[in-house]
Amino acid sequence: MKAQPVVIFGGPGAGSLVAQFVNNIQAVDQSLELYGFLNDELVAGSSFYGASVLGDFDSWRKLPEEVQFIAPLHKAKHMRERAARINGLDIPQVRWARVIDPRAEVSPDIDIAHGCIVAPFSFVGGNTNIGAHTSIRASTSIGHDAKLGPFCFVGHNAVLCGYVRVEEGAHIAPGALVKEHCKIGRYCVIGLGAVVVEDVPDFAVVAGNPANVIGWIGA
Repeated sequence: MKAQPVVIFGGPGAGSLVAQFVNNIQAVDQSLELYGFLNDELVAGSSFYGASVLGDFDSWRKLPEEVQFIAPLHKAKHMRERAARINGLDIPQVRWARVIDPRAEVSPDIDIAHGCIVAPFSFVGGNTNIGAHTSIRASTSIGHDAKLGPFCFVGHNAVLCGYVRVEEGAHIAPGALVKEHCKIGRYCVIGLGAVVVEDVPDFAVVAGNPANVIGWIGA
């Protein structure tokens, strides 16, 4: 089977990390291969992680039709702008890849939308839905019957218990714990190691154990 070429939006950092996941997949079943990067700041022709920068984000239209894309552009407090940038590229849904590391444990009955990333050693329980362009980092645990909207980020070693609902653009930092049945609001930020035991409103920044609101996005 011919490997699917994948281009990553971004640069050193999250871009390199996802490139590593792509290479892990290539080593196991050769279903994906790293084709290069698109970056709005680095000069075309420069390289990192063994692949070249092919142009800026808008250069995607110049690439072969068989190329697929992935956009690990998540950043706390900036996801509204970044989601708008990704959506504004008008890339057809079928051109977005799914990058699921072979060392992740993913239940066979989950629904993972286009553009998602699932890192190694993460666990995703049964009957869970993951929205488009969501990133699940290494060693994360997501319980059964959870629902994550588009453009969400779940950091390393975070734990989302069963029936948790995470709305669009929410950022859950490494080590956070979210109690079962809690709802995490749109574009909010859950701080490092926070313990969430009740619903979090849209655009809130919460931290602590138990987690309390310490600020608001855009305030």
